[in-house]
Formats: sequence, C-alpha cells, structure tokens
Amino acid sequence: MKILLLGATGRTGKYIIEEAIKRGHKIAAIARNPEKLKNFKIDITTGTPYDYETVEKAITGCDAVINTLNVSRKSDNPWAPLRAPKDMISKSASNAVKAMGKANIKRFVALSTIGAGRSWKTIPWILKCIVSISNLKFAFLDHGKQEEILEKSVLDYTICRAPMLSVGINDKGAVATPEGEKPANRVLSRNSAAEFFLRIIENNEHIRETISLSNKPAT
Repeated sequence: MKILLLGATGRTGKYIIEEAIKRGHKIAAIARNPEKLKNFKIDITTGTPYDYETVEKAITGCDAVINTLNVSRKSDNPWAPLRAPKDMISKSASNAVKAMGKANIKRFVALSTIGAGRSWKTIPWILKCIVSISNLKFAFLDHGKQEEILEKSVLDYTICRAPMLSVGINDKGAVATPEGEKPANRVLSRNSAAEFFLRIIENNEHIRETISLSNKPAT
C-alpha cells in the first residue's frame, strides 16, 4: 500500500514514515525542503499541499491519505506569530479530497485536536480562554474546517481528535473513544498515533467516524 502523507516534515510525520516502512508500506510526501526527509526512502514531491497541482502530482499511485498538518507557529508559545497560512490544514485537505476524487481514492485519516469543531464545548474553560485570545485559535478553527470538509465528502474518513501530543515513546498503543465520551487519557504519544493510523487503514476500521484518540491508560 502507498500512502500520501501530508505533514511529513512535522513532529508526527517521522513516526508515521518509520511505522509505514516497518509495516512494508510506501510513503509519498510533499515538502518545500526535501532535504528534511533525506534519511527516508520515500517518494517526495517538492512543494506544498496548499497547492492543488502539487497534491495531484504527489497522490499518483497512492491508496490512502494521512493528514497531520497544523497551522504552525514560529515557536510553541501560544502567542508566537504564525509560520503557516491560517487555512493550511483545511486548504490542503480540500486539495486532497479533490485529487482523491479524480484518482478514485477513498481512505483519508486526519489528525485533529480535542476542542475542534463540535468538541469545543468539551474542553476546560481555562483552555478555551487561552485558545480564544492567542494564536492557538487558528489551528483549532482550521481543524474544525477540515472536519466539516471530510464529513461533507464521500470519502471513507476517520477524524482522530488528539489531546496533548507527546514525543515520549508509548509501547501500550492508543485507544479510540467515541465522539462525545471522555478520552481514556490526557496524552497521545506520536508513535502511538502513527501505529493507530496505519492499523485502521490496513483493517478498514472507524470508517466515517470522528473519535478521540489517546494513550491506553496504565493498568
């Protein structure tokens, strides 16, 4: 299987690439600077998923799409200036949906965030305040727009809303919680997200579902 990964140079992207290769899959990626991906044996299209023609070129021969893009900032400070367009996630998703229609590709897995779309009402008031007055709001809003795009499409999508993402390696895996229910944990390790995304694509699980995704709780 070949997967187009949007966000390959991001902090979750490398875990997905490594996991996909380990499972015997191929990865296609889009990158402004292909040098960032020089250590991986993958197909790279130079450019940005914000551009439709680039997505259409990169998706050739693929069977599925994973989107881990974010509206990135110049630092982790919530008030840091944006480094990406305010609609980076939704515009790229829209481009992918259009290209997938032309290529007859159905499977799309999206990394979203708890607090996006309908889940806004479930997050603590203090987080709502911080998001609302900082540049975090652009990512939350754009994740919500992507969710709307996917839900209106005919794709076999899975929207995975994550809590706080961690680079710490988790060997217990991730657990999905139905929309509207409290997540099992407050943290999702990026390696667990990668494993989960690839497994549900392989097994055709959680089709046209919006779920919360987090680390399995310690037992």
